[in-house]
Amino acid sequence: MPIFLPFRRASIAACIMLSACAAGPGGSTPASLAKPSLAASNPALGAFLAARYADSVDDPASAAGFYATALKYDPANEQLAEEGFLTGVLSGSLEAAKLAPRLPGNALAMLLRGNQAALDGNYTAAAKFFNALPHDQLAAMIEPLLLAWTQFGQGDEQTALNTLGPAFNDNNFGAVYVLNAALIADAAGDTKSATQLYSAVSGDSPNLRLAQIISSWYARQGQSDRAEAVLAALVAAHPDLAIALPQLEKQMRDPVISTPVQGMAEAYLTLAASLSQPQASFLRAVFLRFALELRPDLSAARLLLANTQINSSVPNYTPTKVQMQNAIATLAPVQPSDPLYGPAALQQAALLASLGKADQAVALVDQMIASQPNDAGLLAAAGDIRRNAGQCAQALPYYQKAIVLSGNPPPPNAWTLFFDRGICEDQMGNWSAAEPDIEQALKLSPDQPYVLNYLGFSWAQRDEHLDEAKAMLTKAAGLDPNDGAVQDSLGYIELKRGNTKRALALLIQAVELIPDDAEVNAHLGDAFWQAGQPLQAAYQWDRALNLNPDPALKAELEAKINQHFAAQTP
Repeated sequence: MPIFLPFRRASIAACIMLSACAAGPGGSTPASLAKPSLAASNPALGAFLAARYADSVDDPASAAGFYATALKYDPANEQLAEEGFLTGVLSGSLEAAKLAPRLPGNALAMLLRGNQAALDGNYTAAAKFFNALPHDQLAAMIEPLLLAWTQFGQGDEQTALNTLGPAFNDNNFGAVYVLNAALIADAAGDTKSATQLYSAVSGDSPNLRLAQIISSWYARQGQSDRAEAVLAALVAAHPDLAIALPQLEKQMRDPVISTPVQGMAEAYLTLAASLSQPQASFLRAVFLRFALELRPDLSAARLLLANTQINSSVPNYTPTKVQMQNAIATLAPVQPSDPLYGPAALQQAALLASLGKADQAVALVDQMIASQPNDAGLLAAAGDIRRNAGQCAQALPYYQKAIVLSGNPPPPNAWTLFFDRGICEDQMGNWSAAEPDIEQALKLSPDQPYVLNYLGFSWAQRDEHLDEAKAMLTKAAGLDPNDGAVQDSLGYIELKRGNTKRALALLIQAVELIPDDAEVNAHLGDAFWQAGQPLQAAYQWDRALNLNPDPALKAELEAKINQHFAAQTP
């Protein structure tokens, strides 16, 4: 029975906010570098190949550096300049700003140059760059927002609102334009227009950035109750954000936007958050880099960029080491005084744990626990990191404190605490302590397939309560029929009960669902042996041995193979 548990802390990308788009890096080889005669003599080629490799492993910072090196040896190569610019943008490198003037027809280069002009306080020059954007889908989407903020920067609120007005009914991004218009009116002190515009912003789906903006508006209008209600609704919809609530409430009277440059950063963030499709990840990352260039303290952009860097919108995707390191670097600048420090630090901790750095991850969580010692969620997060690293003895104290804080009687959502403590106790060889914890988890959450599976399989292993165990596993299979772990457990219990034919059918199905799990393949080998099919059993046991089984299972498999087949070896 492999144990597949969901992450306790869900990714918060989805709760941050509500073209011809430029192609990402990784185009064809520049012609001047592709000539065989230059392969040995042109030092740009080595740097170019290194850059392309860095591109392929999603390491834009390294790629930008290698493209810069290649350009030193081949300075007139425009394709090198374009690819170097794109990787520079994606990594937040200064190389992008150096290369942008060389790309007059590149929309992203024009945007970056306009951003720089705005940062210099030259909104007239910024507007010229934005007005010069190619007439394509990308420009149609972003140009009105940026022009409106430059017009506001020149002291013309009404023109800015008029620029955005025609886009309010846009089917895809209308809400983004309305929100930015509200922010402009708010920053201008135009209470009447801001009130009307904020009231038109949909709050049907609470999300982090919108909640920050709306609660700030209500609080500054003397409507603290409404402001607190907005934040309470946010946490109710996204419980993982509860850690941010105290700081959000503390700072909710601060204006969200104070300058036109901050408004431009918000425009990029709101658009990036609206580009939720996986295929839009390149443009989303570019917009978020632009947002952070304009406003490095825009932590909502950092959270969303980190999620983009690890492809969190792609189901069942496992990020690479480089992608996780990039995300950690993106989140690192968020300061403890920031309302979003808690979510950012927890995300960093999860990434560090995934990189095998459990001590660093727990140290980060421990710092938060020191300031919030009664936060059961933080204690559970630290426990999870230790448990997933195989450090159950160190995980137990965290779970125990969290269970005490959860109350008596514990609420239904405390099932995870009892379950995880029970798993640790079981893995430490203390089933007498684990069993009541897992039963308590099931009592709190009777329809939780993970708990049903764990308890049913554990009983089957011990030849205890087999009828009840089978009923639990049957229920779990009904709740999640495509869970290979549950099918494996059902097959295992049928094997225990002597129903070999039924066990074979279930275990074959389990292997089809999770083909690379050592324990599931081992169980199927047991079923083949019990069915009198030794060759098939040997194949499955050998396959299980090649799937990195844990030490106990490895020893068990080797013993079976030696016992049943050693005499047949010449």
